[in-house]
Amino acid sequence: MRFVKLVIVIILFATQHAKAGNGDSIFNMVYIHDIHITFPYSSFYDSLLNTNTTDLYLPVSIQFNNKILDSVGIKVKGNSSFNNPSQKKSFKLDLNEFVSGQDLHGLKKLNFNNSFKDPSFMREKLVNDFLIAHNLPAPRTTYCNVYFNNQLWGLYSIVEEVDDEFCKHWFGNNDSNLFKGDPHGSLQWKGSSLQSLYETEYELKNNQTQNNWSDLITLIDKINNGPVSDLYTNLEPKLNTVHFTKHWAVMNMFSSLDSYIGSGHNYYLYHDSSTDKFQFIAWDNNEAFGGFKMNLSSTQLKNLDMYYISSPISSRPLCDRMLQHPYYKELYNQAYCELSHDVNNTYFNVKIDSLKNIIQQSVYNDPKKFYSNDKFDSSFNYDVSLSGPQGMTVFGLKNFISDRATVIQTILTNNQVNCWPLAIPSEQTVHQELQVYPNPASTTIYLHGAELSKKNIYNSVGTLVYSGCDDKLSVESLATGLYWIHTKQQWLKLVVQH
Repeated sequence: MRFVKLVIVIILFATQHAKAGNGDSIFNMVYIHDIHITFPYSSFYDSLLNTNTTDLYLPVSIQFNNKILDSVGIKVKGNSSFNNPSQKKSFKLDLNEFVSGQDLHGLKKLNFNNSFKDPSFMREKLVNDFLIAHNLPAPRTTYCNVYFNNQLWGLYSIVEEVDDEFCKHWFGNNDSNLFKGDPHGSLQWKGSSLQSLYETEYELKNNQTQNNWSDLITLIDKINNGPVSDLYTNLEPKLNTVHFTKHWAVMNMFSSLDSYIGSGHNYYLYHDSSTDKFQFIAWDNNEAFGGFKMNLSSTQLKNLDMYYISSPISSRPLCDRMLQHPYYKELYNQAYCELSHDVNNTYFNVKIDSLKNIIQQSVYNDPKKFYSNDKFDSSFNYDVSLSGPQGMTVFGLKNFISDRATVIQTILTNNQVNCWPLAIPSEQTVHQELQVYPNPASTTIYLHGAELSKKNIYNSVGTLVYSGCDDKLSVESLATGLYWIHTKQQWLKLVVQH
């Protein structure tokens, strides 16, 4: 019997190992990693700081847990997280910079973030994990004790790089353009004649040899130009709007305003070749839970309206024009409703307490952390005043979530947004036998494939607008917007557009 159990354990390990994705052994662990970074000289710190100006990697050797690698590239990173008096700077490792093909558990780059303005050390991880748990593209995040030349430098969060490996994992391909919406990725139209007008606002992270930005410029064209009534026809073939509206809802619910809806950057766009649509990817959520103020008061941040867009709203045309279009406003309402069910202390408190237990001792031992142990301990239940040149108050995580959850339900009620009583799909599951055309429709629809089945049609907030077995239906009396056809436990999305 013991032999059988041993065989089962070996088989399970082999199966899990065979299915493991790149980076799983880093990000799926529930303990804190150790990395020893060795510079080939003792006076390394000034040289490391200088990489902020040169943007060049320095060669170092590393030992990540028990894995040793030589000739790894390191450079500092960040804006506000760099421009502070602390010695604890965020940095990036590039395993490929000096040795082609070198990787760490299948990954070529890793980001190490210093938890600037976050005494809890977990804002970025909580939001990234929330996005991933709801099937939204975001970088995985974990923790690591960092040593420079055998000197403990402190506890860092490891954040997955958004690169070709990331795109392959999420979308099954990595051959198309990947853009970063920095430094000013507002998605405003600047004309089609000069690519250079966009090159100062965004970064192309791959395919630099081709350097063809026409797909991004086309997307921005479709977002901005033409009447709002044509937005669905223009935008739907170019952008995964379901994922974007959910991403938008998460940024709003967690008052994460150093993002597209606030500061107008900190995201990636990947042109998914399997769908020919751009995919919106989250980035840099270290100032979530109201950490990035956008000149709003604490009361305003906790009471942020679900339709908030940075002023002037025309500077965020994707959100602005979506809210003007009935279908996309309803799609956003639906995303907000769906995700609001998990913005509560029941969902988060266990996660927060578990993470605190894992990282607490490493936080206490961190010799270069920005804030005291007392502020770390207080940051979960109480608002904390931060001193220094970046002095401000950050919300306690648990009380922010509690207050925000109450506000979100009030906002939904005040805006007369009725959340679905039914378990509709987050991404529609298309009935293989059922077809509807035309779609979008304005006058009449024809249903094929389920002639003998009863069909129920619901609007975007779950109100039944039709029930019967007819295969030809008039939709002239239905308002422009999103509807769901339900038959045989399957769903099909219908767009009515007058």
